[in-house]
Amino acid sequence: MKRLILTIVLLLVVTGVAQARVYKIGMVHWIAFSPLNVAEVKGIWKGLGVEVQVVNFSSNQKLNAALEEKGIDIALDMMGSWVGMYLDGIPLRIIGETDWSNGGDKIIAKKNLELNKIKDTTIGVYLDKPSVTYFLNQYLSQNGLKLADANIVELPPDALANNFIAGRIKIIVDYDPEALRAERKGNGQVVATSAQYPGCIPEGFVVRTDILENLPPNDLAKILKGWITAVKWTRDPKNWNEYQQILNEKTFEGDLPYSENDLKEMLNAVSIHDPKTQLARNMNGGGLQTYLKNLKEFLAANGFLKKGYKPEELFNNKMIVEVLKTVN
Repeated sequence: MKRLILTIVLLLVVTGVAQARVYKIGMVHWIAFSPLNVAEVKGIWKGLGVEVQVVNFSSNQKLNAALEEKGIDIALDMMGSWVGMYLDGIPLRIIGETDWSNGGDKIIAKKNLELNKIKDTTIGVYLDKPSVTYFLNQYLSQNGLKLADANIVELPPDALANNFIAGRIKIIVDYDPEALRAERKGNGQVVATSAQYPGCIPEGFVVRTDILENLPPNDLAKILKGWITAVKWTRDPKNWNEYQQILNEKTFEGDLPYSENDLKEMLNAVSIHDPKTQLARNMNGGGLQTYLKNLKEFLAANGFLKKGYKPEELFNNKMIVEVLKTVN
């Protein structure tokens, strides 16, 4: 019997039936990350010879916990969050920028709130990480205020919108689609968006260093190629009807379906990089390294820099640059 079992196992390996490694990529309900859903649904990664499962989390907190606890292999979210986690002692490497928030992150205040009343009040944020506080600081400093002037409270995006609508919090930083809900149902006015500070919330892939060490470079290249291919697919107008379905069923899974107008509004509030832009952002001395340097200055100025870091060491751009050079 043992000999028979061994023979069957060997046959499975030889014939390629043995289960291949499945890479789990984590995301949140954010339209800029939808190419992940496209790549999975359309079988793009399978066509490249790599198995990928996309895991869609309901909050950034849950995504970050899964990354920290090795529940996923790769995560896609805001660069400032990866810096914050790195400063908290989580061994991470950024492997490529994919997009910007370009209006989809919003600072929303009650219509009767006076700017001078912001000082010493509670500001709700969906994540108390440098990714969000850097954006908030842009707005506050523009109006003669500092982060230290406000009491920052963190709540998940849906709970944040609920508290704003109920009037328990007068000013929040949230992102679409929950920001849209807060504005429409909570007597809110958008006082600032990420579009006013271009590149203030760049987003991209990150991997734990211990997982990266055991991730075959060829597989990582295929995962990145899958993303690039999916982005091109989303830009083709003839795919729009199917894309809407993927957005409602996968990107915003569990939500009520969004209208075509809402989906278009959300897409217009992000900037998903085409290959040329992505290459420029990820090159040595490019936009992402500049952002990481500026973020470091912000952290130091506000007493948040727990330890030093070199952008070129935190960001391993070798693979993303190699892949992008083959598609440009």
